[in-house]
Amino acid sequence: MASIEPFTLSVPEEQLERLSQKLSYTTFPDEHEAAEWAYGAPLSDIKRLTKYWQESYSWRTTEARINDLPNYKTPIEVDGFETLDIHFIHQKSPIDGAIPLLFCHG
Repeated sequence: MASIEPFTLSVPEEQLERLSQKLSYTTFPDEHEAAEWAYGAPLSDIKRLTKYWQESYSWRTTEARINDLPNYKTPIEVDGFETLDIHFIHQKSPIDGAIPLLFCHG
């Protein structure tokens, strides 16, 4: 069985600074007239979210909230790929007989 180890999320400050720079250099396309959601998220929403990420969002606050949870990582072997270190949160429900949930992201 693979080893399971405690994990603490810690994004280097340099990566956050690079993200901020990338957001500030973003050039937005013109929006197709009456596109609404037919071609993806409306440009006004993307601009609003970009501004929020640049000016208001606190990654460190989110990082601290994530680290308040029981975080772990384990190596998973995947055929045709290198071994992947998978990060997960193991949070038991306070409700007896609760159905376990597994959320995945990539």
